[in-house]
Amino acid sequence: MNAPTYASVLVRSSSLSGYPDCPRRAATKLFPREIEAAGYTLRSLPSNVGAAVGTGVHAAAAMILKEKAANGNLPPLNVATDAAVEELRNAVNQGITWDKETPVLNEAELQVARMVQVYRHQVAPMVDPLIVEERLEAQVSPAIVLTGQSDVIAREPGRVRDLKGGKVMGMHAPQIGSYSLLARSNAIDVTDAVVDWIPRVPLKKPQPDAVTYRYDVSIAETAAVNVLRHIESDLATFRSGDMERHLLPGDPWAFVANPSSKLCSAKWCPAHGTDFCREHAAVEE
Repeated sequence: MNAPTYASVLVRSSSLSGYPDCPRRAATKLFPREIEAAGYTLRSLPSNVGAAVGTGVHAAAAMILKEKAANGNLPPLNVATDAAVEELRNAVNQGITWDKETPVLNEAELQVARMVQVYRHQVAPMVDPLIVEERLEAQVSPAIVLTGQSDVIAREPGRVRDLKGGKVMGMHAPQIGSYSLLARSNAIDVTDAVVDWIPRVPLKKPQPDAVTYRYDVSIAETAAVNVLRHIESDLATFRSGDMERHLLPGDPWAFVANPSSKLCSAKWCPAHGTDFCREHAAVEE
């Protein structure tokens, strides 16, 4: 019998940084159809308010930079803020979970407004935008197509720039490196890469200033390439098995689980407590 053939799958740049933390959790978001086709049931997770706030701030940042790219000027703050709040409300309407930093919509709107103000006054004046939120793709292997949308590629020269608005500044080297690789694959020269972090904090605290972190492009690209290789290898094992590891096709252990991950919970993982992953659940004697 001939082995089944598979079309190339899209792997998002935004998935790369989290993959090493728990490949099995990441796989449920990258390859849910293949996992469910193998007979497993995954959980649906609502989006969280942090993502909704980030969506709003990104919408405003994109508007600001597109306006600057078009005519060299920044749009009025209230125009950018209105765009951010509208995008936030659209995200909330899809269903989200709240947290202690952002317990209600009114506070989310105020948080978005002051984060947009920081971006417009502290980040946007420094950026000379070349490409704003344009999705790029590149064939990594017969199995994988890398797809990603950096916030801006700027003439600084050749700088990938990404905006983060989370409670903490995470580790983003593989994601940033993938943006650089995608730019290079599409004949855009990149020599520098940074992340602008505007923290989301409760309204009772002052809004912190933006902080810019610079990445070594070669190191970030190496990180991206190695994570992509792991993803490709894990997916091949899930599809075809690995006799040396005594894994049959469709075995969840094709993707290593990490119960020690801070995100190993029903809140963050579609596999948590399902037949695809119970590695977190020790059995008491």
